[in-house]
Amino acid sequence: MPLSVDSPPLYAAVELGSDSFRLHVASWKDGAMALAATLDEPIRLGAGIGADGCLDGATMRRALACLRQFKLVLAHWQPRAVRVVATAALRVACNAPAFLPAAEAALGYPVEVIGGEEEGRLVYLGVAGALGASPERRLVLDVGSGSTEIAVGRGDTVELVQSFGVGALRQGLAFFGGGISPPAFEAALASSRSRFADAGPFTGRQGWPRAYGASGTVRALFELGGAVVPASQPASAAALHRLRRTLVEEGGFARSATLSSQPARAAQMAGGLALLLALVDELGIDELVPVQAGLRLGVIRDLCRRTVGSAPFRERA
Repeated sequence: MPLSVDSPPLYAAVELGSDSFRLHVASWKDGAMALAATLDEPIRLGAGIGADGCLDGATMRRALACLRQFKLVLAHWQPRAVRVVATAALRVACNAPAFLPAAEAALGYPVEVIGGEEEGRLVYLGVAGALGASPERRLVLDVGSGSTEIAVGRGDTVELVQSFGVGALRQGLAFFGGGISPPAFEAALASSRSRFADAGPFTGRQGWPRAYGASGTVRALFELGGAVVPASQPASAAALHRLRRTLVEEGGFARSATLSSQPARAAQMAGGLALLLALVDELGIDELVPVQAGLRLGVIRDLCRRTVGSAPFRERA
């Protein structure tokens, strides 16, 4: 759908995530994003990786059908620039080199398998864009399905990024295949702490009075928290540990209307909570603020910065 001459240009971000495939078509003007279209399809790419390390056929067919639908949306909106990024699942799947050409043909654009550091940089840019300008030195956490990223920066300047090859899905499969119980959660938490033990010195501080959680696992956990951690409000470290008691010891995961019939999804959320609490403990975070922004907003902002006065950043395949 072509825009008028006075309309700001549209940009598109497509994320082939380990859990969902997502699409944003948006403009960026005067420091704010205006969404024209957004789609979110639960492909569960990471769960489709079998014991042999390869994506199974059903998952690939589901993914390609989704990308064909995304292609129609992109054709309708005709964005000035498109960037397609794939994250952890396609970094590790042994048959990703065979799947990617089919994905590019279905979507009509090149697919870029980004590393964890680039993922963290883009997530930071997305969160910074949502928060606005500030002299504050910020710590941003992104607990994803297939990996976890932490980033430190000030304003739009990213200073440090570190990526860990463990996410909510993998942690859930490893520790909660037999159900969610306090002993299983304690084991998952101990494992998570060991993964992040070296992250504290990396950030260059003894602790953080405030950190920001990118959308995704953090948002979902806050929504499950109800009165313990209100969905749109900052939560103290103590409140987050109370969330563990509510969801694990008191059976909140099992009572959730959305999770009671989805044990695999509940296990993933429990794995995400273990990772989040480990980050809070290891990095000395006093308060966590959920932010409704992340990778896709970062891609939109990055595209806008790269393409102002220039040709589109990504041409059609």
